[in-house]
Amino acid sequence: MSLYNLHEISKSYFLKGLIKYTVILITCSIILSISACGGDKDEAPTETAENETTETVTPESTKATSNDISSEVQSNREKWMAHEISNYEIEMQKICYCVPEVVRMMVFEVGDNKVETVRYADTGDDVDPQHYGDFNTIEGMFLFVEQALEKNPADLIIAYDEEYGYIKELSVDFKENIADDEISIIASNMRPR
Repeated sequence: MSLYNLHEISKSYFLKGLIKYTVILITCSIILSISACGGDKDEAPTETAENETTETVTPESTKATSNDISSEVQSNREKWMAHEISNYEIEMQKICYCVPEVVRMMVFEVGDNKVETVRYADTGDDVDPQHYGDFNTIEGMFLFVEQALEKNPADLIIAYDEEYGYIKELSVDFKENIADDEISIIASNMRPR
C-alpha cells in the first residue's frame, strides 16, 4: 500500500468524523433552540403524579449554597431513614458520557442495605458489577452527594421523593469548564420488599 493510499484513507476517516460531529452539533443546537422556546418564566410547580412535583427553574433563580444543600440532603436522608426500609427494589439510570452498558436502566434488588442483584430493566439480564457505581443504593446516593459537596461542584441539582425522601434525580457538574465530567442519575419505582 502506497503512502498516497494511506493519506487518502486517513483523510476519508477524518471527513467522516467531521461530518458526524457536525451533525451532532447541529442536532444539539436545534434541541436547545426548541427547548428554549415557550413556557412562562414565572410558571408555578405542577403536579405530575401522586406525591411527585416538578419545579420550573429559571435563570433568575438564586443558586443554593453548599450549606443549604447539605441541610436539604440531611433532612431528606432523615425522612428516608425514618421509614426503616432496608430491603427494597429500585430502578436507576446513570446518564453520562459512558459505555452503553453503564447508561441502561437497571433494577437493583437491595437487602439489608446491600446490593443483592442487578439486572437490566429492558431485558432482565444480569449486570456486570463493573457497570454500576458505588451509588447503587439509596444510602449510596446520599453518600455520593456528600462527597460531591466536598468537591464544591460547579452545579448540583437534586430532586427528592416526597413520600420517602430518597434522591430521585441527581445531576452534578464538577467543573464548569471541563467537558464530559457531568453525571446524572435517575432513581424511580422504589418498592419495599
